[in-house]
Amino acid sequence: MTVLRKTADGLERWAPVMHQYYFTDWVFVFLLLGGFMVLTDMTPFQSMFTLDDPSLQHPYATTERVSSKDGVMLSTIIGIGIIVLFVPLLHRKRNWRHVMNVSLLSLALSLILTEFATELLKNFIGRPRPDFIARCLPAPGTPLHELVGIEVCTNPSAKVISDGFRSTPSGHTSNAFAGLGWLSAWIAGQLRVFRHGTELFRTMLALLPFLGALLIALSRIEDYRHHITDIIFGGLLGALIAWYSYRKFFPHLGNATCHIPFPPPDFKEKAVVESDDYESLDEMESGTQKAYSD
Repeated sequence: MTVLRKTADGLERWAPVMHQYYFTDWVFVFLLLGGFMVLTDMTPFQSMFTLDDPSLQHPYATTERVSSKDGVMLSTIIGIGIIVLFVPLLHRKRNWRHVMNVSLLSLALSLILTEFATELLKNFIGRPRPDFIARCLPAPGTPLHELVGIEVCTNPSAKVISDGFRSTPSGHTSNAFAGLGWLSAWIAGQLRVFRHGTELFRTMLALLPFLGALLIALSRIEDYRHHITDIIFGGLLGALIAWYSYRKFFPHLGNATCHIPFPPPDFKEKAVVESDDYESLDEMESGTQKAYSD
């Protein structure tokens, strides 16, 4: 009991600090990361296909214009670097550590929630990529006009064939807009581009990451890795999650203080509200029990 009591006292002492630094939100983000890693090892739904489908007859590019590693670096490292470098300068007269923590959390939420949603959709949709026939290497004599499955594929690499069913939505695109799209919103907020009289170059700076995300998306079409609908789907998915993740912690871009994140909720006030709620609930339950007894 003494050990449990000490543990409870320690948690009670640290609870306000954990609340201030959004500890539970960070835990949720890392849980999402674990879920994403599980989903990447799952075998996607393997839909049937026909060999005469022209949308699946594009060549298989062994060298991609933007590899998966490059995509992650561009979407993640650039945003982290800009936050770490510029937050202490832009917010040196206020609590810049809070701004940095919230900015990194918002970016992490955007990226990992998007990755989780993208992999989940890829596995359940199972749409073949435009280069699937080249991946499959169908056996001679396979009917051209009939629906067939992967049993006709002769490619010895099961990984290449399995990845061929991960076309929708585009992961490169959703990740690019989740990271670089979020960064555009963040820069627009920090530079207050919608403030009256703001210089045009600030707006152009804010648009640069968004343009980078668009170029990454277009490279996936040029490599024949995705259909155009996959790109649109992935772009919308990443952009919507990026906007949600940004607005969860920052005011809208038209606000005069859009460069300052919301302050952490007052832990003591929250505790009072919760205790009041519980007291009201107890009163309601006691009143209900009395009514039944009467």
